[in-house]
Amino acid sequence: MSLSIGDTDLNPFQKFICCLATASTLLILPSVMASAQSQESADCGFLVSPQEFNTFENDDRIVIGQVSGRPYIVLLTHDLEDSLSAIRACIPDAFLTSSRLGSYIHIASFNNYRDAKELTEQIDESLNIDVRIIHRSRLRQ
Repeated sequence: MSLSIGDTDLNPFQKFICCLATASTLLILPSVMASAQSQESADCGFLVSPQEFNTFENDDRIVIGQVSGRPYIVLLTHDLEDSLSAIRACIPDAFLTSSRLGSYIHIASFNNYRDAKELTEQIDESLNIDVRIIHRSRLRQ
């Protein structure tokens, strides 16, 4: 059996290094993944499981974006790059977007203010991220 990359055969030392790197990755990766998953689940304890608030079906397509019938938007306007991955650990379909007011992370949208407020409190308590609620009409003004 010959191990090669492209047209270049590897010498025995290079084969050994490749095998060693692969073996160490296979041994270390599961523990790193388990640690990352436990960290994410600890941060997202306020949800039963990661939630998708911005995904809906349109005919036979799945669409991610603002849901037109849900005017109360939970969003974050600061520390966008630092916060997006933490929020997506709990809400995978959160997305970065912009309006005339500037860029923001669209976390979720709701039919009523009470449900939006509940999520903002949970995110603040569990992730220590200060999010807010805005009515969709304010983004268009």
